[in-house]
Amino acid sequence: MQTGNGLTMAQRRAEARDEESIESCIAEGYSGALIACPDFVLSTLALSVNQLVERAISPLGLSVRAYRLLRMLLVDGRQRQSAIGAALGIDRTTVVALVDELEAPGAVKRERDPHDRRSYDIVLTAKGKRLALNAIGRVSAAEATMFGPLSEQEKQDLQSLATRLLAERGPIADRAREEYAAPRSRRAATS
Repeated sequence: MQTGNGLTMAQRRAEARDEESIESCIAEGYSGALIACPDFVLSTLALSVNQLVERAISPLGLSVRAYRLLRMLLVDGRQRQSAIGAALGIDRTTVVALVDELEAPGAVKRERDPHDRRSYDIVLTAKGKRLALNAIGRVSAAEATMFGPLSEQEKQDLQSLATRLLAERGPIADRAREEYAAPRSRRAATS
């Protein structure tokens, strides 16, 4: 059903909810000029989400990077050490330290790449799998709380829109490809 100005009732409710959210942010001390900037809102949101994930997994002795590497290994399987940095957005030296951090307690192990004896693959151990599953459970619970103000459809929409920005040609997707997809395609070519 459309209202007098051509908007549906659902669209008008969404607009009113958006206006209330903006007013609430301003009342909390955010600058109205910054709340109007998607870059500010998204970067502030990303920082807060990262901090909340960090808090959820800290009892396990994991950093966010370690959690992401464990999750990647659990879901995607063994990873070439040289490709991990691009996937996580970290340099080679940091990758070595991260793998060392997870190898010490026995969560991961280095194995020679069967196709290139000069390279190492990082492999999840049974202990690492248990740790990854525990961390995923904690992060999932934190995400449920973080995104609690959103309906299930809004959560799906948020995920869909963010994924689309990573997938479709444009500055965000192109930047992500530079950092992530190129090393993965090189790995696939050598496998």
